[in-house]
Order: sequence, then C-alpha cells, then structure tokens
Amino acid sequence: MNNEKDRFIELLRNSLEDNSFVKITFGKYRGDDREFENIFVTRIIVKEEEKISFKFRYKTKDIVKNFQTEAGIRLAEEVLGKDFLSATLFTSENDFTLDYSKKRIPKLHTKKSTYKTAEPTQHNRTKSRFVDPEAAYFYRLGITDKEGKVKADRYDKFRQVDKFIEIVDSLYRSSDLKDKEELNITDMGSGKSYMTFALYDHFTNELKKKVHIRGVEQREELVKLSNVIAEDCGYIGLKFESKVIEQFKDEKSDMVVALHACDTATDDAILYAVKAEAEIIILAPCCQKYLRKKIVFPELLKEIYRDGILEERFAVTLTDSLRAMFLEHSGYDTKIFEFISTEHTARNTMITAVKNKDKNPDSIMEKINRIKKEFGIGDFYLDAGVNQRN
Repeated sequence: MNNEKDRFIELLRNSLEDNSFVKITFGKYRGDDREFENIFVTRIIVKEEEKISFKFRYKTKDIVKNFQTEAGIRLAEEVLGKDFLSATLFTSENDFTLDYSKKRIPKLHTKKSTYKTAEPTQHNRTKSRFVDPEAAYFYRLGITDKEGKVKADRYDKFRQVDKFIEIVDSLYRSSDLKDKEELNITDMGSGKSYMTFALYDHFTNELKKKVHIRGVEQREELVKLSNVIAEDCGYIGLKFESKVIEQFKDEKSDMVVALHACDTATDDAILYAVKAEAEIIILAPCCQKYLRKKIVFPELLKEIYRDGILEERFAVTLTDSLRAMFLEHSGYDTKIFEFISTEHTARNTMITAVKNKDKNPDSIMEKINRIKKEFGIGDFYLDAGVNQRN
C-alpha cells in the first residue's frame, strides 16, 4: 500500500465531496513525450452537470478534456507517481503537495490554503475573464510563469489584454460578423503582439471561428519572435509581417485593430480600414501631433489654451473627435471611451466603430467642415479619405 499517495487521493475525493476543491497542478513530468509539460485540473459545470476538467499542457498547445468525477479521480491516481512526480491539491482549507524522491518515495506536505473560496467554473456561461492566463502564449510572452500564474509586475498588462478581448467580444456579438463562417482580421502595429495572440485564441478556441489574423509590425525582431511563438502554439491562422500600412492596397478585412499607433499612423489605419470595408474598427490613438500645429484658436479661447499642456490636451480631444466623425461620415457608428492604461501607456482613449448601412454621411461632413473652419484647420489628414469617397 502506498499510504502517502492513497492519502492524497483520499484528500482529493473528500475535497470534491465537501466542495472545498479548487484545483490540482501536476509537475515534474518524467514521461516519454518531450512536448508534454504538465497538467492543470479544475472543476467545471457543463449543462448543470459537474465535471473534472484536465488541461494537458504541451510546449506548443493545450488540450482540454472533461471527465466525470470518478473517472477524473482515477486518471489523477494513474499519472501520479508514474508520469508526474509532484502534484499540489489546492483546497479552501489547506494546500496539499505530494512529492516523490529520486527513489520514487512519496511524501505528503500540508500548507496554509492559497485560495479561500472554491467555486466551479460555469463552462456554458460568460466567464469573468475573457483570456486564460494558462494559455501557452502568455508564458512565451513573459506575462505568466510556467504554472500559468500572472507575474506581479505584468498584472496590469494582463488586465489590459483581458479588457481588450471583452470589448472585442461585445462588438463582435452585436455585429454581422457573427454570421460569417470565416473572418479576416488585421492588427496594424501589433508590437509585442499580446493583443494579437489573445484575439486569435479567443476567436478560435472560445468562439470556435475559423479566423485569419495578420499582425503588421515594422520592427523585424518582433515579427520574427511573434511568428516563432505562433508556430510553436500551433496557431496556423496567425501570421506576422514587416510592412507599412501603405503597402496594403486592395485587400479586404473584416476587422481592423490599431492600438497605440503613433500620430498619423492611426489615420493611415483608419483609411485602410474604411477602404477594406471592415465591419469593426478598434483604435487606441496616441501622439496626436499632426493637428496641434494647425490649430488656430478663436480670440476667446486663446487665453484658455495659452499653456502648452492645455493646448496639447485640446489637440488630442479635437483629433480624436474628428477621427470619430470621419468614421461616421464613412458609414460607422462610433464610441470614444477610456481604456485601461498601464504604467507605460499614458494615452488610454479608445475609439470603436461598427458599420451601419443606414448612416447619413452628408450631415456629418457639414459638421466636420464647420469645426475645421472654426479652428483655422486648412486640411486634416483624413481629408484624403473623404476625397476618395467623393
């Protein structure tokens, strides 16, 4: 009899019966599959039935399988001490870790509980989180550790990614895109590609959509790294390219994203998105320098905006307002709101646009022209798009 292992399995069974179970993490893999890393076990509810969910973590992918409670316990017992030499059972009462020595002798350790609550995830309802911290790409991008825990100094970025996907999910579900079988998405200025990977993961794994996502980034080293991670994760529909927006001409896209594209790069993304007939456009502008140099304040406002910081803030507000109005002129419903910022991101305004076929562009153009005249703006970067439409 293996008393320590038997005790661990008994604790697992008891925690499931008294609802103190939180999760199990298996470690120290000693099996033959070089791609296999570890297993995460949680409790979920599927169609009002409680099940045990095993997430099998490989270097390039995650595989999730759900089991009836007794079958899940048997599987945990089978792999423990054979393929995995360590497992931690987290409960709301205590944490229990079973470790095997080099001679395969098990030892059970008890610690104070990490989690105070134990509640199964409702698998068939909207989750409180829109991204999974245990997804392989988060580890590869430095957001989480090997156990799928978000690093303390990266939590702000994780929250930002999660909020972004929540916004995308809401826009998607209220748009005509939900009826399309295949989607093409372009991320202009994908940078380190946190959002791009989360987009692909959400559409393919959560929404079960066939999607092709292209991340556009000028920095070659970021493009190479992102492509390697995408390939390692098995994301066959996710590609990164080193290009500038001007190189994309007559290509169609269902959704266009441009987060923190500097100055007129945001406007280039808008022009591309409108020409590509994107159903959804998501922007987080920054560095609005172009219009600031062109603004001529009316006499009454010169005293109010005489200080540089106030002038800059006004230029930001006016630029983003005109961008939204241009999008409305182009047939979109728009919203401007605050987006989660990080310690590295001072600008946190987001503009979203969803195509509306019933939009009347003429009245909006009149308002744009009146505003430009009021502030002495001879030309606006997006005027080129207006001229193309006319």
